[in-house]
Amino acid sequence: MENYKLLQRMGKGAQGSVFLVEDRRDKAKYVLKKVECSDEGEANKAFKEAMALQELEHQYVCGYKEFFVTWDKEESTMYVCIVMDYYKMGDLDRVLKQKRTKGEKVDELILKKWFGQMLEALVFVHNRKVIHRDLKPSNIFITSDLNISVGDFGVATVMGDARTSARTTVGSMIWMAPEVLERPYDERSDVWSLGCILLEMATCKSMQASEVHSLMFDMKQNNPPLEDALKDIEKEYSVDICHLIRTMLRRNFQQRPTAKELVKIPFVKNCLALSGSELAGKKKEKQKNSKSPDKGAGVPETIKFMNENKDNGISIANALKHLNTMNNPKIDEASRQLVVQSMKDNMSDVAVQIEACKLILTLAAASDVEEDTEDYLFSSEVITTVSLAMRSHASSSVLQGVACLLLKTLALSEDAAGKIGLGGGIQDILSAMRSFPSDATVASNCASALSCLTINDKNLEIMREEKGVMDLMNAMREHGESASVIDFACSALWGLSLEDENVEMMTDGGAADLLLDALKTHKKNPDVAKNGCMALASLVGESEACAYAILNSGEDGLEVICDTYRNHKDNPDVVENVACFFMELSEIDDMIESLKRCKVADIMKETATKHASNEDILGYVQSVQAKLGIGKPPASRPVSARVRNK
Repeated sequence: MENYKLLQRMGKGAQGSVFLVEDRRDKAKYVLKKVECSDEGEANKAFKEAMALQELEHQYVCGYKEFFVTWDKEESTMYVCIVMDYYKMGDLDRVLKQKRTKGEKVDELILKKWFGQMLEALVFVHNRKVIHRDLKPSNIFITSDLNISVGDFGVATVMGDARTSARTTVGSMIWMAPEVLERPYDERSDVWSLGCILLEMATCKSMQASEVHSLMFDMKQNNPPLEDALKDIEKEYSVDICHLIRTMLRRNFQQRPTAKELVKIPFVKNCLALSGSELAGKKKEKQKNSKSPDKGAGVPETIKFMNENKDNGISIANALKHLNTMNNPKIDEASRQLVVQSMKDNMSDVAVQIEACKLILTLAAASDVEEDTEDYLFSSEVITTVSLAMRSHASSSVLQGVACLLLKTLALSEDAAGKIGLGGGIQDILSAMRSFPSDATVASNCASALSCLTINDKNLEIMREEKGVMDLMNAMREHGESASVIDFACSALWGLSLEDENVEMMTDGGAADLLLDALKTHKKNPDVAKNGCMALASLVGESEACAYAILNSGEDGLEVICDTYRNHKDNPDVVENVACFFMELSEIDDMIESLKRCKVADIMKETATKHASNEDILGYVQSVQAKLGIGKPPASRPVSARVRNK
């Protein structure tokens, strides 16, 4: 310490105090950080780790001058001291405060440039097995040429100390990922923090610091607050920035991309290119001399054409489009791999992604998943590529719609459904719904995909964590006239009712009224009738509040169900679900009089006659009749809506 003159204390964090110092030897100014250690052993270990930070030589990483261990007699404490470069221009936190004071936004070009530089710094340090752990605006320094420099890397030994966790400041926790203080974490926790920084940069005009910091806390438990903020961001910035924030702020870190995975997104490559980063890759020259396969070309000739023109994205798109005009094209595995590789090589070309997804959808739909579980189309490589395409072209409603249909088809394989969830596909689908709330086609395709994917238990957990129930109910409100949206949303809600937390959200969100409205609006549609009644039966079986909501709806909900029966009394699938609903309702004693008032006994009698050979229907009928006091209960209680769901 004798080589440094303390000029002022700059702050105090979870690991120790930070000072502005002057080197007595060269009179240059530096930042000195004192990291508290419990004993000599910890100090030596922390010192070795701090020394490793000297190897982090990168243009966007703060330089480290020297490290030493010192004993503070007054505090009787041992410290590791880290001497870092000093930036007289200050840090990003200072810039954002100035912007808020003036009511100005960060120019989009600057935002993209700084984001690209921060990401390049993270890729660099993560490649060297270093995790920052405490990334926030006050640790992002501004250089004299208005670039950024990421600094104040944590020392792992001390950061993992229980004492450090206990004294972690509220300020530090604002940007920390949800998993950091709860469970093992990895470099994706830095991606969350970078997402928070990007969010703060994009909201400095529309939100005060206290508001955005409160939002960051709320995001750890809930998604809707983030969506509200993104609506404001869309007014000032491109939709790609909004989608990038969504992608980085996924609460489940296993579905969150790494820094290196973010680099694959074309929009991110554009951000990196603003500083001439090598990570952006070589800029593709403007494609000329694009060609198309001959009109009469078959599959072999078209595949040959793709191999000969693999460097021309327009030609590849033309070839894929030609394959899509064929009726049930026979394409071998090597050619299928070529299609997927073409997606990877032309990720910035949305036409290639759309046509490739359409082709894979056709091929997957024709595959017998049960017969061939090793089909390449259902592999992790294909699923990962489709998800990357969705993230790369968040502003294309056409791509989002066809990709969701493709994921639905792939989800017919239980193994593939698990891979889709593990790779973040559920969040990609929900992101599409949130990006295009007014697009009925996107909403329908998303709800359809979710209804298939949530058969998988782990995907069901992801939907609960992401509160996807709210997105489905919002889609029902927005597209009440669309039978397709309503049908698939009802089916998905039925599946999601397996989770108690989802049932609570449905109850609080007015799902009963939405389902009743669906039955009234689409009274002649058997699919809506079947799935709507089953979803209601499942809800009533788990929530008495939903049962009372049905009775207290504007038009008596029981009459709506009775009308549904009358409209579809010859359809055994609808009748079975109507009978299941009445059985679940009859389990609540307070509902018996209402069932009698609506003459449900007459409906059950007619049902028993019309569907005398259907044992499942008869079981429900007998159970209801017994509750109404007009018959004996069945030998065993019929399967409940929730058990049927399983």
